[in-house]
Parts: sequence; C-alpha cells; structure tokens
Amino acid sequence: MHSKNLLRKRPKGLRCSFIGPFIFTYLFCGHPISIDGKFEDWVDVPVAYNDTEGDGLSADYSSLKITYDSQFLFIYFNFYNGDFLMQDWNDFHLYIDADNDSSTGYFVHGIGAELDWTFGNRSGYKYFDGQQTELYQNDLTLRIAPTITSTEFEIAIARDSAPLTINGSQSLNEGTLVFSEIEEDGDLVPDESGGIPFSIGDDIVPLPQPINLERSNEQDIRLVSYNTWNEGILDSDRQIHFKRILQALDPDVIALQEHGDWNDIENIIQSWFPSEEWHASWTYNDLVVLSRFPITHDANMISSERTMAALLDTEDELGKDLLIFNSHLSCCDNNEGRQQQVDEFAGVWRDWVTNESGPFALEYGTPFVHVGDFNYVGYRQQVETIRDGDIEDEVQYGNDFLPDWDSTAIIDLFPRHTHKRMGYTWRKDGSSFNPGKLDYVFYSDATIDTAKYYILNTLAMDDIALDYYELQWDDTQVASDHLPLVFDISLNDDVGINQSKIVPISTILYPNYPNPFNSRTVIPIYLQDPGMVELSIVDVKGRFINRLIHGNRQKGNLTINWDGTNDKGQNVNSGVYFYLLKLNGISHINKMIFLK
Repeated sequence: MHSKNLLRKRPKGLRCSFIGPFIFTYLFCGHPISIDGKFEDWVDVPVAYNDTEGDGLSADYSSLKITYDSQFLFIYFNFYNGDFLMQDWNDFHLYIDADNDSSTGYFVHGIGAELDWTFGNRSGYKYFDGQQTELYQNDLTLRIAPTITSTEFEIAIARDSAPLTINGSQSLNEGTLVFSEIEEDGDLVPDESGGIPFSIGDDIVPLPQPINLERSNEQDIRLVSYNTWNEGILDSDRQIHFKRILQALDPDVIALQEHGDWNDIENIIQSWFPSEEWHASWTYNDLVVLSRFPITHDANMISSERTMAALLDTEDELGKDLLIFNSHLSCCDNNEGRQQQVDEFAGVWRDWVTNESGPFALEYGTPFVHVGDFNYVGYRQQVETIRDGDIEDEVQYGNDFLPDWDSTAIIDLFPRHTHKRMGYTWRKDGSSFNPGKLDYVFYSDATIDTAKYYILNTLAMDDIALDYYELQWDDTQVASDHLPLVFDISLNDDVGINQSKIVPISTILYPNYPNPFNSRTVIPIYLQDPGMVELSIVDVKGRFINRLIHGNRQKGNLTINWDGTNDKGQNVNSGVYFYLLKLNGISHINKMIFLK
C-alpha cells in the first residue's frame, strides 16, 4: 500500500510541522543533508511517497524523500530491485512542476513540468512559454551521490536555478514532482496522476560547521592526496595556486596523481617547505609520493603501473613504518580495466600479507593507507574489491582476502568539504558528468586511528577564512579539476597505532559475511599454526552437507567461499547451518543463515 500525498496551505504561524496520521508531504522542515553517498542524515526526513513493489519490471522504485536547505532542494530515492548508475546506463527521468500549474510546461502524469531531467543522458530540458531549452548539470547546480552503482541515491538541485524559479520567485517555494523510467513497463512514481507535492518552509537550516585546516594535534601525521591534472604543479600559470594550497594544508606526505616527473616535483616541494628535507619516490606511470619522512622502499604493485607502494620511515612517530598505496586507475567507461586493476592489487596484497611475497620486506602489522584517484564512475564492485578484498576474477587472481591485518575490511573514508555539505572530489564545469567522489582514502583501522579529515574547496570558503589561510577564492578551481583530500593519522596519547588489534593470539573462525546470505558467503579464518585443516558445513541436526577444506594449510589468513550447495553440487534448502573448523584436532564452530 502506498501513501497518497496532498499539498495543503501552510497554517499561519506554523513553521516546522507534519500533519496527519499518514505520511503526507507537508514539508515545513528543512534538514542538513550532505551529498556524499552516505544516507544516515536522511533518517529524520519523513517518507514523501512509498511506491508499490513490483510495478516496474526493469527498475522498481521504492521510497522517496524530499527536503531542503536555503540553497538546495534535496531528493532521496531507492529501488526494490538491482543496482543502477545515475549518470549513465539508464533512462530515468525527474520532472518538476515549479509553478503548480498543469497547464504550463511539459504535461506528464498530471503535472506541467518546467524541468525534465534525464539522468542517463546527463542532460534535460526547461519548458517555459511554449519554448524548450536544453539544460546541463551546471544549469541546475546538480549534485548526485554516489557516482557508482547503488540501490539508493541522493541528489541536490539549486532552488534558484532557472527551471525552478519559473513562477517568478527568487527561490523555489513549492511544486510537484514525478519520477519515471521511459521503458516498456517502466515504473512511474507516484502511481496516481498529479505528482508528489512538496512545500518549502521558512525555517532556517543551520550552515555546516566549518572545518579548520589545522591538525587537531600538531603531532598528527598529515597525508594529502591530489590529482594535479596534467602535471599542474609544473604549469607556470597554475603553480602559484598549488603553492598556496599546499602551504595552507602543510602536509607531511603528498600522494600525487597525473604527475610524471619525480625529480622536478621534489625540488619544487622542497622550495615551498625549506625548513625540512623532503624525499620523493620513483614515478610509476603518473604516480609520485613525496614525504618529510625518508622513503625506504617504493615499488610498482600491478602490471599497468596504476598503483604504487611507498614505505616511509616513521619508526620514531608511529613505532612502525607507514605504507602508502597510491593509485590512478583507468578512467570513465573502462569498468573492465578498473576491475582487473583492483583484482590484481588485491591478489598481490593477499600474497604479500600471507606469504611475504611482496615487492619488498614488510613487517607484520605495518599500518597502511590507500589513496588516489580511483575513477570510480561505474560498478560498485571495484570499491568492494579494495575495501573488502572481494576479487571478481578469482580464476586469475586467486581467492578473496579480507585486506586488514585483523582479517576485516578496511575503512572507506567519507570526507566532506570544509565549508560545505558536499562530498565530491572532482568537478569540471565544462563536462556533462556530475561532480563526484573519484578520489578515495582507504585505511587500516586495525593499525591506524584517524584524526581530522576533509576536502578543500576554496570556492566554498568565506573571505575571512581565505585571508586567514592566505588562500584565494579560485585556488582549487584553477589548480586542478580535482580537489585535495586531507587525512590525518592521530598521534594523541590515547589513540594512534592499534598494536593490540593486529595479531590474533589463536586460531580464529570469524563470522561469515554476508549473513544471512542468498547466493554466496565468505568465511574468514586465521590459523595460528600450520597443520591439517578441515572445514565442513553441517545442518542444525548435525548432518554433513559439504566439505570446503580438507588438507594441510600454512599459518595465516584464509578466506573460503560457500555457495549454498551440498557435496553433490545441489542447492540446499533455506535455513540455519553451521560451519565447523578443525585444526590439528581442535574444533571451532559458527552459525549462518541461508535464504533462497
């Protein structure tokens, strides 16, 4: 059953309220939404519409939420089925009637839309006074997250953009909207003709608390990751902008992408920070790591040279060396190439950790951070391969491997702009592609505690902040089409390197994931000693189902997959099952749930 939505006049004097026992769209309250691909900030926003499940065959919309702040109209929506990519591979339309007059604009599903936006084309149309004008994302100040495939999305559209101010106001105050998929048997939201109405109140949504650029603790180790766009630091016209940015950020480690000359860049960075000696890694493809700490080793990680490793001497600061991975993966439509690159990296890292067969010697439990321009603009599987060690091509690159030292996933950081609730790291106004999160920070939370982290966007800073940090308003805009990512490793007395978490003291049979599962689950194991290993699946009555391991194994981490089949290859019934590990005669057991 879905909710019908009615637009009513706002009662006089009522600023922030919702009326009625059902979910109507009486939007008198704004909310501080960050467009970053995380959705916890939508929890307090009421559902504007629940769509009927099963009424869309290709894509089946589920629920929709609407809210606002002083600048943007925010829309959240999700799907019952499948993963989708908003900026490509679809024919999803958003229609907005900005004057609540079905006789004006483009008539669709009972509304007169002034705006028709097609997500998959990354373009749309404004309809006014019988005229049709083509639009691009800049005309709407459109922001979408995530920029990878997902079941849920959030978007922001500027309230003062031309299609939304058609009623003569300086900012959108009320309207109706429709979502659709222009396919045979495509889904329409709402089911009823007339659209989903919304109203914007006069309440004030507080501005985001600015993030100061300084470290929380002056002893923290600061890493900056920055795609410099065609060796921008060497460009005489852009160099001064980079100088101001980096001097304001004051990094200890700089990971650069799209920079091919390590010798020149070392000299430049040294001249900008003359009080300390700087060190530069070798260039692999277009990757460089520069550091105030000596670089003891560096190496290429994969055959395409799109990921490198650099080991920094931070023994005095961390009690261990610090390992930096720096990536610049294949761009744009090359999903296959990116997946191959992350698969290969995960396999190399697995063998390095488990067999010590990496490019150079590495102490067990070495803290590590993986940064760079990952160009994630397609399948989310690529993120999961780096974060969770979920290798897609296991035939070529071997078994899955949980990449942290404690046999867990590593952390995907979600920084925001210092003065804005946005999470994009790339923006190019001349491109049809929406600003998105292309640059990432992944880190080992088994070994590292994070302190401050953020994205620097000088366009969003006020004059006082710009003057204080000796920056100019357009510095980040002119320097590169990417924004610098800042990540601080905490060195407070109470946090820092998590030595106690990284070395299991005994054989561990970890919880499987996902659990419950319906197609495949992963069983992580840490073997304290080498020996005869047996891993079996049994049902709730103890009856044998399948044997996943039987043989000698070396000490270390294992990841084993089970696809819900018995020893004859037949699918088992839904229900509770146990996985039983035996190592040298000692047993360990855990429970899982299989759902068809």
